[in-house]
Amino acid sequence: MRRRVWFHRAAAIAWALTLPVALKWWPQSVAFVIVASVYANAYTSWAAAEAASDRDVVERLDRIETMLATLTKPQE
Repeated sequence: MRRRVWFHRAAAIAWALTLPVALKWWPQSVAFVIVASVYANAYTSWAAAEAASDRDVVERLDRIETMLATLTKPQE
């Protein structure tokens, strides 16, 4: 889980570091703007899908319910 967080932070830092180059190159390159825009849209959609995924939470809740069931099960 933490790998994803650091991956997203690293991507944000990488894009921030491209700012000086982008400002210099942007007026001369429509292709750069297109690539940056498509990447931003794809990346945002992917990140939103990761955030909306509740698989990890559901798995953890299932484990908790199983543990609670074994703890509260009457002794035979």
